[in-house]
Amino acid sequence: MGGTFGTAGGKAGAPAMTSLAALRSGAGLVTAAVPAPALPIVAQFAPELMTWPLAASAAGEISANNFAPKKIAALTAGITVLAIGPGIGQSRGTVQFTTEFLSCTQIPAVIDADALNILARKQALLAKLSRKGGRTVVLTPHPGEMARLVGATVAEVQANRLETARIFAQRFGVTLVLKGALTLIAHPDGRVAVNTTGNPGMAKGGSGDLLTGLIAGLLAQYPDDVPRAVEAAVYLHGLAADLAVRDGDEHTLLATDCLAKLAQAFSSHAHRFSSGAQKGYVWLQGALHAAGEFPRSAGSNCVRQSSMRAEQ
Repeated sequence: MGGTFGTAGGKAGAPAMTSLAALRSGAGLVTAAVPAPALPIVAQFAPELMTWPLAASAAGEISANNFAPKKIAALTAGITVLAIGPGIGQSRGTVQFTTEFLSCTQIPAVIDADALNILARKQALLAKLSRKGGRTVVLTPHPGEMARLVGATVAEVQANRLETARIFAQRFGVTLVLKGALTLIAHPDGRVAVNTTGNPGMAKGGSGDLLTGLIAGLLAQYPDDVPRAVEAAVYLHGLAADLAVRDGDEHTLLATDCLAKLAQAFSSHAHRFSSGAQKGYVWLQGALHAAGEFPRSAGSNCVRQSSMRAEQ
């Protein structure tokens, strides 16, 4: 759920990319709920994508008029995971709708972008949404959004990323994905996983929208294994970007280039280690090297460890 399209600007691409990533993750059915003016644009991205028109303000933003029991019941019927925030904006009506919608539903939620900025001003709502109340909630902030969530500066967040993520996840009972170089996945029980894939080209707009969709799609398929579903989504997102730069470079990388590489990322060989020094999942790219897809170099690393338990 997200997007704007009108005099307030156009951000129809964000929910479209989120929805496409969820489809590529293996989710069976994906519905993009967007302001009605944005629907024709979002719908044209893929014929497999279902859409839901939301009432829009004159500026093309989601209106508070969408919040009515019958409308919410119809919108959420059959939905197993909610992804909310990409391109959604922060207009008064959107803030009201987002707040009320999250408050009245119990659907597992992946919350990103402006929905995070809305929650940053409503800490009591964030506490209400958490798993402490029986709901799976995943937050995916970049450092700026994290700073707003904790009431700190970006520099303060970056100086102590691991503990900031861990403390927040424990306090609110959420899974927190703190994006950036070596993205962190902090769990409510205090564990923090460190991702090892990805490259600087992912700093461009749209990358986070894809990640939101991947997380939502894997959560829909593995609702009883939240930690591994989220960690795998983060890892595969970065791996797809790494695969994409093999065909180009970080400077020209676009988020949609990563989308095109998700199939290859998912087909990389995965092995599980349950004991010894390596615990968790390791994707082996040796088969890709053997097939001649990746040229070997002195600096290449054909064994990438995903989301290892950095701290217990």
